[in-house]
Amino acid sequence: MEFRILGPLQIVAGGRPVGVGGPQQQTVLAALLLASNQVVPIDRLVEAVWWTSPPSARANIRGYIAALRRALRNAGEPDDRLITRSPGYLLRVEPGELDLSRFEELFARGERAFLDGRAEQAAQDFADALRCCRGRPLEAMSLGAPLLADVERLEERRLLLMEQYTDACLSLGRSDALVPDLRRLVARHPLRERLWERLMLVLYRMGRSADALDAFAQVRRHLAEDLGIDPGPRLRALERQIISGDPALDAATERSAPVPAQVPAAVRQLPMDIVEFTGREDELRTLNRIADDAGGHGDTALTVIAIEGMAGVGKTRLAVRAGHQISARGRFGAVQLWADLHAMDPDLPPADPAEVLGTFLRQLNVPPALIPPGVDARAALYRDRLHGERALVILDNATDEIQVEPLLPGDPTSLVVITSRRSLAGLDGVHRLRLNGFAPRESRDLLGRIAGHERVTADRAAAARIADRCGHLPMAVTMAARRLQTRPAWTPGEFDARLQDDDRLPGELEFRNRSISASFELSYRALADDQKRMFRLLGLHPGADFTPSSAAALTDLPGQRAESLLEDLLDENLLQQASPGRYRIHQLLRMYARKKAHKEETADRRDAAAGRLFTWYLRAAHSVDDVLNPHGGRVPIEPPEGPGTGPVFGSRGQALAWLEAEADNLPAVIKAASGQGHHPVVWRLPALLLPFFRFGRSLDDWIGVFQTGLTAARRMGEWLGVALMLSGLGLACTDARRYKEAVGHHREALLVQRGLGDPRGQARSLTGLAAAYLGDRQPRRAVECLEESAWILRNLRDPRDGAVPEPSAEEPDGPAPVEAEVAETGADVADGGHVRVREAVTIPGAGMAAVGARTAHTATVGCPGPQCETCGT
Repeated sequence: MEFRILGPLQIVAGGRPVGVGGPQQQTVLAALLLASNQVVPIDRLVEAVWWTSPPSARANIRGYIAALRRALRNAGEPDDRLITRSPGYLLRVEPGELDLSRFEELFARGERAFLDGRAEQAAQDFADALRCCRGRPLEAMSLGAPLLADVERLEERRLLLMEQYTDACLSLGRSDALVPDLRRLVARHPLRERLWERLMLVLYRMGRSADALDAFAQVRRHLAEDLGIDPGPRLRALERQIISGDPALDAATERSAPVPAQVPAAVRQLPMDIVEFTGREDELRTLNRIADDAGGHGDTALTVIAIEGMAGVGKTRLAVRAGHQISARGRFGAVQLWADLHAMDPDLPPADPAEVLGTFLRQLNVPPALIPPGVDARAALYRDRLHGERALVILDNATDEIQVEPLLPGDPTSLVVITSRRSLAGLDGVHRLRLNGFAPRESRDLLGRIAGHERVTADRAAAARIADRCGHLPMAVTMAARRLQTRPAWTPGEFDARLQDDDRLPGELEFRNRSISASFELSYRALADDQKRMFRLLGLHPGADFTPSSAAALTDLPGQRAESLLEDLLDENLLQQASPGRYRIHQLLRMYARKKAHKEETADRRDAAAGRLFTWYLRAAHSVDDVLNPHGGRVPIEPPEGPGTGPVFGSRGQALAWLEAEADNLPAVIKAASGQGHHPVVWRLPALLLPFFRFGRSLDDWIGVFQTGLTAARRMGEWLGVALMLSGLGLACTDARRYKEAVGHHREALLVQRGLGDPRGQARSLTGLAAAYLGDRQPRRAVECLEESAWILRNLRDPRDGAVPEPSAEEPDGPAPVEAEVAETGADVADGGHVRVREAVTIPGAGMAAVGARTAHTATVGCPGPQCETCGT
């Protein structure tokens, strides 16, 4: 069985052609052959056949697969030749059956022979490889985008082979027969200078100097008309040599000693890929798409990709995986250069660009004696060596733009991939790929791939918690998986329990010479002193994110300076931009920053920083209260004294927008203030923000915050705080339908407010108590509470500074008892009996009618005994 794709698509079995169906079925076969012995996903087959995906595409693909199976079976092939394997299909091809495989084998063998100085053997191997090519790969077929890219790659390989074959023949002094093929190729590829160079040299060797110079004139015209550029330095130098009759161009000289003017046939310096690589499908698709578009016809600009992200996010692994995928498709298969620039190496200084260029030039076959000193001269020679080459250059762990710029080729045919923890914003025309943490699914897959899928799937919840504690940072997830892998006795649940301790967490994410903390340390060490201080104090910020204003309060800096430092840290990928004007820090970086703060800041300075931040939030809450309660209904808490500012809101919209943005931060700030002993903040902040907690948060958050505030207020003996926290808890429990608890909170709040002499607070508690009684199906008591609240409010000025209407003649203006009854309690009135009082009241309020009622109210007289069932007194 023979499969042929280097020309028109063919299958030959026993010397006879095998019919493979119509154009679309042939395209499916071509896609399977180009990835022979590999699973080809059905989505790739769809993309190979159609530029867009019609609704019936997948069903059609299955039909084409079935037809191909029948064709192979009719040719005598077994059923396992084309098999279904998730997520697609695999076509098994034996050694020697595919012309592309023979082509690549002969090409590689010829390259090795040529490098070893065996030009005769190299020429033979190259000639045999050329005979595998019957024309343009998959000639005359209509192909989708992926297969078109593969065809371009194979055509590029054929051109490279022709160049290498020409070099071998030139070194042997027998290149005359190459002229027709070279003429045909330069006509098809008029901008490929290396082909023109070889044509000119062959013509010169044949004694046809005029034809050689005419060829130079032709390529100069093509480059000027199509690209607006002149020929490169190699072609110009060759023209001068031909004009002067340079003896170095003689065949004898060429045979006597190899001239190191050519780039080696293959330079492959990519590090190894790893089998555990997981996820990043979207990012890899983006990188491969950019690579496929690089150096297209008419392009004059170099394609540069910068992969940026925080320490441990997997930049290098992604670059290596992408490099192998790109080179495997052959477009950049011959020249692959790699350099670690040591931006964050604890043992080595950042790499000197001149030294890196020296290494690259030696790999590109430049003898050490011919490598010039100085970075500029080396960069010029480096650009010249890569001119016209399909070179893939990966620069890992870059420090900054100054280090990178000399290492960029000047030719659009190359592709450069850079990784850096810093934002390389100073590089022009760069495709930037900002790498973030894993998605939860990717974290789970990586845990399973390293620690064992059965272990992970046995306790998915624990695995998810482990990934969450790692912040879905690939390096941290890898370390956790390694830890599980080397501790087979641990269950995921047991390991998860170990990770819940913040002090223990960094140590659990270490493995021999690899450590999350050590990786962060390198980034921290590279910061300026004021950047370090900002970074470590941000570790004390309890919020999920922060603004320049809150960071300024934390660090006691002017707002503009704080924002400038935040932007610096953002460029260092130590912060992330949550939204315009808001920043966040990865949870593992936060732990590291907090550890640095405790190590490098005194306890007094840490406490002062936290106090400034809490005061900032308290001032902001006062501004919110001023805006949302403009008619005298503000919470009776004075703003904090002393220096410092907070946001000031000019409208309800601004105040509500701030509350929305700080929604996750406010409970965290209150919890942190409680833990650090800033008790006034703990109850004042929720008291001012009761509407926010009532309408913007979960009930669990609301109840938890107000319970914390109640504890703090009681500890300080702040009875106003006790009353406000009890009222808030009563409202929360009512909303939670925990009505009996709500009744208890409101009754206790009413007691405290009566002790404080706060009638407005009493009215609010009575109203809340009424709502709790209604929920508890005690309407009589609810009405009694509302009536007493109404009577209190009638004796206060209207909150809108208008007087309450005077009661009518029929309505008493005070609690006038009309009847008294002594309850039989076994004691007289003076010893604690109960008196039941009936009174007529009016419920005032905007838009409400006056309502008269005869109700029962129970009061305790002269005893410290049980509270009144209705009002709690």
